[in-house]
Amino acid sequence: MGCIKFTPVKLITNCYVLFCFLCFLLSVHNSKAEELVTFSQDTVRESQLALIDSTPATQNNNAVFTASPLLREPEEIKTGSDLPAEKTHRNSILGVFFTQDKIASIKKNLITYGNNHFPRNVRSFYISVIENAFEYSIIFLFVILILVFIANIAFVFLILNYTIKRKSYNEKFEKVYRKMYEEVLLSYLFGSIDWETAFLKLRKRNKRKNRRILTSVLMNFNTNFKGEFESLIPEIYTRLGLQHDSLKLTRSVYNHKKVAGIIELTHLYPEGAREIINELINDPSDYVRAEAQTAYVKLNPETPFSFFHQLERPFAMWTQLSVFNLIRVHQLPVPSFAQFLNIRHPNIRNFSLRMITYFQQLENVPDILKMVDNKLDKTRFLTYKAINDLRLYDSRDLIKSRFKNETGKNKLEIVKALKNIGTEDDFEFLENVMISENMSLKTEACRSMYFMSSKGRERLLEINSQPSEELELLIAHVTDPRN
Repeated sequence: MGCIKFTPVKLITNCYVLFCFLCFLLSVHNSKAEELVTFSQDTVRESQLALIDSTPATQNNNAVFTASPLLREPEEIKTGSDLPAEKTHRNSILGVFFTQDKIASIKKNLITYGNNHFPRNVRSFYISVIENAFEYSIIFLFVILILVFIANIAFVFLILNYTIKRKSYNEKFEKVYRKMYEEVLLSYLFGSIDWETAFLKLRKRNKRKNRRILTSVLMNFNTNFKGEFESLIPEIYTRLGLQHDSLKLTRSVYNHKKVAGIIELTHLYPEGAREIINELINDPSDYVRAEAQTAYVKLNPETPFSFFHQLERPFAMWTQLSVFNLIRVHQLPVPSFAQFLNIRHPNIRNFSLRMITYFQQLENVPDILKMVDNKLDKTRFLTYKAINDLRLYDSRDLIKSRFKNETGKNKLEIVKALKNIGTEDDFEFLENVMISENMSLKTEACRSMYFMSSKGRERLLEINSQPSEELELLIAHVTDPRN
């Protein structure tokens, strides 16, 4: 079955129809009630007349007639609406908020308004609705809630309609002016027109929205055009004075605007961006700080990491990845990262160890070996990994001496390192690991000995000659090509 879809207009229409239907029911109910009261009054009158005709006209009978409630005038008999208890019950909802006099006054004013302002054919219906609303106040409250609901839906519909139209207008506006600006600027870049002509063709260039479109177009050109255009695009940017808009963005209270300003200045106005970047490398926002630090590396190719000494906040992992990618893509000069191993921020030390390993900076070996005494487990782990990847053979005894007091992860990295830098002198150490340590370390020690050299494999076979089911399983595991 398909789902029934309600638009705001249909929903409002349905609510209005429901409201009219309820009013109709109330009118019918009121008419029937009036007919019932009239019928009851007529019946009483007929009974009284019949009694008068059948009774002698004596004084005693007149006294009985006067005393009997059945023989009184019909207008003196109270109907259900005249009973105080029932009236209180019917007006119980309104009575919570208003007194009975106030309710009567409101009702009278509404009826007077209808008599003075509505035509005759509508007036009766309106008065019946007012009568029923005050007679059955719970329905009156329900009707008010329906009207409020309809008003809310109408308000939401108007807001949505306005938002959609506004968005459509902005998209068309940007599309038209972007296309025009691209054509004019491309004509200037390719020499078809001079700057004065191009400047005159850039219509409405002083409006804020149009200046944002111009900046976006120039950013797109800067990304896709290389060669001689790389100097012309920033020139257009400064001639139009767009750098002032970007500088304002960097002073905004909104972080996304700060980031946008940093990116624009870095690519299109580098000489004016350096001072701003220096102020933002310690920004409280992680996003702003990351973008500022990445921009610093790009704007200072000779000393890309000198801001390490100014950092007051952590050097985030995402920034580390961005900076590393920037170095590789733009072929920036790589400094000696050993100078940053003593900085107080541990994430800078860890980043430096990774860079030393990646760029194979073997001149920094003494500084690397000092890191095995660092208090942080992560730093020591990266140190053991650097010893392994840089093939520092003379460090075997050093890492073995640290094995006993290390964490499980660091122990595993030490055993892995011996696979690449170990010798026959390390067989006994690996055998002890296979005997006394957990299964992960036993497996890695067996693998290190097996792949260390042919003598390591022979030593494993000698050990395997002794009855040991566990060792057989370890050797089968490490020699399986699937592992």
